[in-house]
Amino acid sequence: MPTHKMEYKINGGWVKRGEAPHFRESNRKSLNSKKGFFCNKLNMINYREKKWKERGRFLYGEHEFRDDRRGRCDKLMEAFDEQVERYGYKCPITLIPFTMETANEKFDINNQIKTFSNISPDRIFNHTRYTKQNTIFTSQLWNLKKDESPMEHLELALNPEWMERYKEIIMERFPDQKYALRDRGSWLMDQGNCGKNVAELWQNCDK
Repeated sequence: MPTHKMEYKINGGWVKRGEAPHFRESNRKSLNSKKGFFCNKLNMINYREKKWKERGRFLYGEHEFRDDRRGRCDKLMEAFDEQVERYGYKCPITLIPFTMETANEKFDINNQIKTFSNISPDRIFNHTRYTKQNTIFTSQLWNLKKDESPMEHLELALNPEWMERYKEIIMERFPDQKYALRDRGSWLMDQGNCGKNVAELWQNCDK
């Protein structure tokens, strides 16, 4: 019998291989390793890329972390290591020390665990794909709080020190976008903002 079709008798009932406690624990250890954690993140990025394509959503740039080799995520890990050399092993915005913790437990939709200190790849500009320039590794807390909110809303809702650090990172990555941070959100193109690219958006949207 193929391994993936095997079932195990647990507490008087039969469960599939992926639900057996020993397999889930082995998988949890793998996901909590650096390679396992980042390969799982890359799988999530690849899934988003696939959905964008299916929906016909056009994004600028190329998916620069793609790796078609099975079980490899070298480019994503290298980008993270370079950021750690620059900012340390912490979120460069919230300064929360990074973690890589995956529970790998079964939860219903109303009972899910989020580890807010976990590493989370975040796109600065939502109209651009996961390029090295456009991707920063933040805490899950920051990524969830930021979501797709415009800059002015974030400045009202979040810690001012976080916002200053975030702006500094944008200026470091995109020095030509200084005017975009003046008084509006800097990364939204798809929410009724004239449907133009960033350079056109801030110059022409009020005309």
